[in-house]
Amino acid sequence: MCVFLFMISNFLSYSPLPELMQGAGVAALTLLISFAIGIIIHHLGDGERKQNDLDLHVAFDYVWLFKPFLIVLAILVLSPFFMAFDNIWIRSIAFVIWVISLIHIFQIIFKLYNWVKGDKDTPRLKYLSKFRKTPRDQMVPWRDYWKTKGSSENRFNEKDFFVAFSNQVDEILQTDQHKGWDILPKLLEDFYTNIGNRNKIFILVFSEFFPKILEWDFIIWKKQYSKFEKGKSEAETKADVKVFEIENVISQIIDYVTKEALSGTTGNSYSYFKSLENHITKHEKDHIVGDKHTYHYIESLNIYDQCFNLIPKSQEAYDIWGHYFPSSWKITTDNLKNNLISQVWWHRFYEWSRTRIWNENKEWDEDLDEVSKEMFPGVDPILWAKIIVFVMRPWLNDERMKTTVEKKPNFGYVGRIFSGWGNGVQEDLYKQQTAQQKNTIDMTVFLFGGVFSLENIKKWLEELGGLEYPSDSD
Repeated sequence: MCVFLFMISNFLSYSPLPELMQGAGVAALTLLISFAIGIIIHHLGDGERKQNDLDLHVAFDYVWLFKPFLIVLAILVLSPFFMAFDNIWIRSIAFVIWVISLIHIFQIIFKLYNWVKGDKDTPRLKYLSKFRKTPRDQMVPWRDYWKTKGSSENRFNEKDFFVAFSNQVDEILQTDQHKGWDILPKLLEDFYTNIGNRNKIFILVFSEFFPKILEWDFIIWKKQYSKFEKGKSEAETKADVKVFEIENVISQIIDYVTKEALSGTTGNSYSYFKSLENHITKHEKDHIVGDKHTYHYIESLNIYDQCFNLIPKSQEAYDIWGHYFPSSWKITTDNLKNNLISQVWWHRFYEWSRTRIWNENKEWDEDLDEVSKEMFPGVDPILWAKIIVFVMRPWLNDERMKTTVEKKPNFGYVGRIFSGWGNGVQEDLYKQQTAQQKNTIDMTVFLFGGVFSLENIKKWLEELGGLEYPSDSD
């Protein structure tokens, strides 16, 4: 033991040792700087390369740990000066610390080496998900990653990265920290701006994406409309402006997903409607009672008009109406009595169809015809179209019947297909037609009972009896 301590003492007292330590440190730093220069040239030399910003952040902040490295660098440079002390313990401690610092330098070099030639997605994911970052360092790398176009081969990687991204968004949504809410609109905006680069299968099918977007939509709606809760009186704050910006971006994302599901070429509308059904079922009763109005969450969803516009044009229209579109959403008297979502679809259909019925264009509106027939599954489509047109179409000078007679409807020309066989097919056909006519009358009374009062019917019959047209007119 004494011999060992004597050898250590002689080694630490070796006069050229400080210079050798400095030389070794310079050599290690030279090698490290060479790697750093190579990485910078590689990522910044080609302006067309994707993920430049992200990879530089990962290389310097996560792999190199540049800021802690500055402390190691200071130790490596200053340690040799302590070797001039006569105290053996000071020299021993200085040398041990120097050795640890040198080992750390070489570890950084090996990590950079593996980063340059090895798998980059794992360090990227760890940096984006677990590594603590400044607000700016949260935005720039994500923006850079979303700019990279996804493919069918990396859709599982996209899932992992989006989960990391959504965890970051969730963390902000669960707090009231201004720094987080300040960057959240930009984080989501960067994602939406580059959403066309994302793999369509991931967006439409994977449960990690669209259900999460819908969940954010509900959280933001609740935060936004809670300001209008009965008895509350709060002035608008900077955070409220951010909530509005976030709500706008999320609404755009939902709109994009709706278009892709219904008019895209991937044919994944089933997953879209399944996610919507689960979300609406969960939040159908969520509402906020205000001083003058009750705000229901499902009324705010940005899906209704797009569904009316796009389903008739979808290559999966038959399956959507027959299988994917929940039957509880369709407009029947029973659904209207029991399901709020059916009432919402009715109100949205009323607004959507009214603008099309008011249109002076006399061409057949095939989309309106299909939507009306499918959204009201129990009625006679042709008779129902006549009733809707009569109720919705505007008229002038108290000449409602004259307007109805002279202006033909632009839809209601397609009925339902009946099938049957055997000797009783005529009787079955009659029963089905009779049932549809009865359902049409029931629906009319339920929705427009106030319009078709006895007084109004008498008035319209009198007006109709007073109309005269040439015998050869249409």
